[in-house]
Amino acid sequence: MRHFYFIVLFTTTLFSQEYIEIIRPDINIRMSPSTSSVIIGHAFSGEIYITNGETPKWYSVLLPSGETRWIYKKLTKKTAIISPSTQFVSGDGFSSDPLAAIAPGVDCLQVQEELKLASDQANKDANEESIGNLNKIEINNLLFDRYTLLTLQEYNISPVYYEWIMMYRHPSSGTRMAPVSEHLVSVTHIDYDLFQIDFSNNYIETRRCFKLGKNLDAMIFTYYESDVFIQKLCFEDGYGKGFNNCYNVKNTYESVLKEENLIVLTKEGKIKKTNLVLRESILKLSE
Repeated sequence: MRHFYFIVLFTTTLFSQEYIEIIRPDINIRMSPSTSSVIIGHAFSGEIYITNGETPKWYSVLLPSGETRWIYKKLTKKTAIISPSTQFVSGDGFSSDPLAAIAPGVDCLQVQEELKLASDQANKDANEESIGNLNKIEINNLLFDRYTLLTLQEYNISPVYYEWIMMYRHPSSGTRMAPVSEHLVSVTHIDYDLFQIDFSNNYIETRRCFKLGKNLDAMIFTYYESDVFIQKLCFEDGYGKGFNNCYNVKNTYESVLKEENLIVLTKEGKIKKTNLVLRESILKLSE
């Protein structure tokens, strides 16, 4: 029921938005409405973006990171989108694979995996990049948008369909869910997508989560989807609204050393200063 509610909510939100279509071969997407602003990435003719505001000369658009970016108005036109679940009709009627309308002949599960890799690469590169006066979370979001756009563009998929791709499950997969456990915990944001489970030596690395704060109430859900073991870290959308704000757990760790001014040697042979050293572990929580 939790997943069904999210899909309905996303669909309702998606089709209550306004959209623009790019009408020039190659234009810049910028961080703010100025031609001197940082370039996030490029948009190409025919691509469709969600617009969430405008100035006399610029449209603000919503990119996959959830951040607002900017596109020059004269290079676009207002348009509409059609749900991929109703758009595609084959010779025998409706296709059993609705996302074939978005990217004919493309394996959407492969695109999903490449988008996850793009996210991971953004997390990694944000540690090394320095862009103007941006902080590391802003750099991470910028790189995430840039890498995600490049991945979608490789398959000729408009950014407006990013969430559809990420939620996609092939209808013929026969997916079944088998719950394993649920744990109510308190977590504290440590850095980027890393959280510590309070009062324990357990650390959780998630995908694309910038939920900031200390002693945050959360649920850890574990289950099997077909033969795949899945762990999710979920936060409340609002007090009393349930733990529906969920992020995939990428890895779990335990602390080996934690003290100020530690020096570590990375796999790349670089010496770095740190105050926390982690090793991979299995998440073990009492029932």
